[in-house]
Amino acid sequence: MTVLAEGNLVRLRTIRVPDLKAAVAHPYSLSATEPMTDLGWARSVHDQTGFWTPKAGVAAFEVAERLIGTMQFYSPGPTVHGFEIGYSVHNEDDRGKGFGSEALRLFSDLLFAQHPECHRLQLIIAVENFADARTVEHCGYAAEGTLRKAHYTAPGEPADCLIYSRVRD
Repeated sequence: MTVLAEGNLVRLRTIRVPDLKAAVAHPYSLSATEPMTDLGWARSVHDQTGFWTPKAGVAAFEVAERLIGTMQFYSPGPTVHGFEIGYSVHNEDDRGKGFGSEALRLFSDLLFAQHPECHRLQLIIAVENFADARTVEHCGYAAEGTLRKAHYTAPGEPADCLIYSRVRD
């Protein structure tokens, strides 16, 4: 296990094999680009990369050595000089306690420190997710606009999302 950053509430660290069972119960906690719910597949990816490469990765955040959630980063496309971030606080009981906020601040600072070529970090949030909107704004992210019909919801029409960014100071 590699500790990536520590705050007052949470520790950010690399993903460990024992984390995988809990993480696959949340489809986008190990991959922001596709649901990863198969434990065997997750184990294979972990064995190959540890869920951390220069262009994409997943970190766990924990409190008192208990897994609280995961953070992901990946390149949103060749014309964006930065990363897109996704995060998940796995259990409802752990939400609203500041764990996700602190993890997002630590993760954002880590990505800017490790990637000098990175000029922006962005998150996409469903328009009805007011709690996440408050969290990312509290962490220094600014709302940029609406991505119409960009969020896949099954079944039915894609939903609108908001895009937030934090740029390098």
